Amino acid sequence: MASLLFAVGGAKVAGPIGALVGSLVGSQIDAALFGPGTQTGEGPRLDDLSVQASTYGRPVPRLYGTNRVAGNVIWSSGLKETATTETRGGKGMGAPKTETTRYTYHVDCAIALGQGPIRAVRRIWADSKLFRAADGTQKQAADLRLYPGSQDQEPDPVLQAALGPDNTPAFRGLAYMVFEGLELADFGNRIPNLSFEVVAGDTHTVATVIEDLLGEVGVPYLDAARTETLDLPGYALARPTAARGALDPLRTAWFFDMAEIEGVLEIFPADATPAAKIPRDHLAAHPAGTDRPQVVEAKRTADLELPRQVSVQYLDPARDYQINTQRARRSTLNSTADVTLDLPVAIPADTAKTIAERMLGAAWQRRDRVTLHLPLRYLPVTEPGMKLVVEVAPGQSRTMRVTRKEVRLPGSIRVECEADGAGLPVRAARAAPAPVPEQAVLLPGPTVAHLLDLPLLRDGDGASGVYVAANGALPGWRGAGLLRSRDGRDDETVLSIPTGAVIGTTVDALTPGPADYWDRRATVTVSLLDPAQRLASVAEAEVLDGVNAAVIGDEIVQFTTATLVAPAQYRLSGLLRGRKGTEAAIAGHGAGERFVLLTGGGIERMALEVSEFGLPRTYKAAALGTRVSDATAIAFTWTGRSGRPLAPVHLRGRRDGDDLVLSWIRRTRLEAPWLDGVDVPLGEETQAYDVDILDARGAVVRTLSTSQPTVTYTGADQVADFGAVPAILTVRVYQLSARFGRGLPTEGAV
Repeated sequence: MASLLFAVGGAKVAGPIGALVGSLVGSQIDAALFGPGTQTGEGPRLDDLSVQASTYGRPVPRLYGTNRVAGNVIWSSGLKETATTETRGGKGMGAPKTETTRYTYHVDCAIALGQGPIRAVRRIWADSKLFRAADGTQKQAADLRLYPGSQDQEPDPVLQAALGPDNTPAFRGLAYMVFEGLELADFGNRIPNLSFEVVAGDTHTVATVIEDLLGEVGVPYLDAARTETLDLPGYALARPTAARGALDPLRTAWFFDMAEIEGVLEIFPADATPAAKIPRDHLAAHPAGTDRPQVVEAKRTADLELPRQVSVQYLDPARDYQINTQRARRSTLNSTADVTLDLPVAIPADTAKTIAERMLGAAWQRRDRVTLHLPLRYLPVTEPGMKLVVEVAPGQSRTMRVTRKEVRLPGSIRVECEADGAGLPVRAARAAPAPVPEQAVLLPGPTVAHLLDLPLLRDGDGASGVYVAANGALPGWRGAGLLRSRDGRDDETVLSIPTGAVIGTTVDALTPGPADYWDRRATVTVSLLDPAQRLASVAEAEVLDGVNAAVIGDEIVQFTTATLVAPAQYRLSGLLRGRKGTEAAIAGHGAGERFVLLTGGGIERMALEVSEFGLPRTYKAAALGTRVSDATAIAFTWTGRSGRPLAPVHLRGRRDGDDLVLSWIRRTRLEAPWLDGVDVPLGEETQAYDVDILDARGAVVRTLSTSQPTVTYTGADQVADFGAVPAILTVRVYQLSARFGRGLPTEGAV
């Protein structure tokens, strides 16, 4: 006699729906399927693989098809710290400097995915955000190595370096992934919750799981191939469970039965062909001399005991394997029962909707139960799970499913049946779309960086240093680090660049114009590197207050009007030229020069020691999440421009007899208001000048030094230098810096 253990167990777990597809198993193999000494067990759950762990003794998931797996951290190097010290100068020459040390962290780790071998890992999420796309594109340049769980895989070299070659397991049979150099700044300086789209196989079916599980527990089975057509998109067993607990979700979703027949477990898909047709005159069989039973003993389940709605919760691949729900509802006033089924199976939404519709229909179809009394010749075709076509009334036949049979000697069989429902043709249901925002890996890409050896832009920046502007063209750019090489080999991080500056290149050449006066004729078109950034027009008064300052080539300009002429391209006009003493760079512009908006944010100051003055160095700007080796080398020699005095102005000469009295007006590197009767701040430790006297070829014939903005070139010296007192002389004047020497020159004929 076959019993209804699977059906009863299913009802206990899932309510009335559990019994709808209740499989039938004989007591001889109950222990193998349920586990020794127990009749209950926890099967897989929807959230079994959703949270990453780091647990000793955690079960290794068994994977079928494609699943999203959180995994288990089986080894970690611990946080590795990198310190970057930045130095900023104080106000004025010789002012104290402030040092700021920033710390970044990365980690090497190994994460177990499941029982191997697996075929591939597609996407990877970190804290639910896409870290690596299916095509292998990943957010940062950490090295990832997949070990598929083969029986011949070798130990990972990073683990070997940390644990020693003799102490490093190869984890054969375990699929795992190693992260080397995982930057943690994006994850709060901790290992993020990583999850992986694991492909364990593209041809897994329900038969694969049945054969795998039953073979492992030693249950003889027959005709698992009957479920070979039932595709299994994704299924994972992540907790210890009996074979019955592992098979329950599959039976529920794909409507197949299992019954013991003569000590062998047979599998019956719900759409199997009926085993026999029972004519009406073969019903009500009974031994001679006993009372004749009813032809058909019929019972019907009341409406109130049947579900009004079936909800199927499942893992939706189209929603990055998040839990989704599909529902089927029956319009009836006599039932109020709502049933929810948790199916820890990765299936499409349409499949889940079809399952819900089919289960609801089957529940109502199977409400009719009958008891039959048949002759012994029907013994081979009345095993639980088999179907019979029974003539329940003259000329009326119904397909019934055997749920239990009992042999009544000497000559009849008592067979309990229910109306077949799951085997009826069901039109595939269409689920309503439930899209999730599409995630894409935003690559940081390369960094474009400019080291700007410019005049001092802010008094508080100090004299020793340069400005740095950097950005990237791709939307994943989120900052960079600037590294310097002193010996051509080793790189040291000298500056962090958290935000991008507005940078680009000129499309055409900026024509010459007046210095420090409005240039209303010249225009220049610039193309921005980051298409998401903007330039804006402002009033002339705002320009005079200091806004819209930019460097083009080596000239600092300001502009009032920025006209968008093409995507990310602006034509600039209404210019103030040669700002901050850069008038020498007004001439000689060309297309393709650098453009950096100095007042747009993202301009960093890198302090330099005076010992770096005049020495060629190599710099690299590497975007966060990229390899330093991939960054473009930048050759740079610091000229101390921000500490060098500006060129004097208003150079004049007057004769006092044969003597030539030269005079000029100094300028300051510092910001200073224009106040009547008040000279601008000196900006240097002492006031000192060099005056070069040039011959007709431009060679220096004499240098005069003075501590005031005037000097006398005596007639005697003129005769000594030129043989006579020349009518016109060419002179070049420099203001001196105690730290950087000569400043920028002014030259003129007097």
